[in-house]
Amino acid sequence: MYNSNIPTQSELPTSAQLLRSTIIAIVTAALLLVTVVLPSEYAIDPTGIGKALGLTEIGEIKAQLAEEAEADAKADRETATTPQPASSP
Repeated sequence: MYNSNIPTQSELPTSAQLLRSTIIAIVTAALLLVTVVLPSEYAIDPTGIGKALGLTEIGEIKAQLAEEAEADAKADRETATTPQPASSP
């Protein structure tokens, strides 16, 4: 099956082009981490953009739900380890 031609050496990117693309990708990933992921997942907003976009509120809700889930799990563990009195008929 024939899909495409094998590229020639002149069509391949140079090491400088690959390095430039890698640096651009790293900077973009860091920017997205700081402006989108941290505010929406952890309610950490170092730039203030998350608050403007409403992402910090999402993170605060997630943190509150996680605290409630942990409290429920702790209460369940305490209930499961506490012996229940036997009921007589």
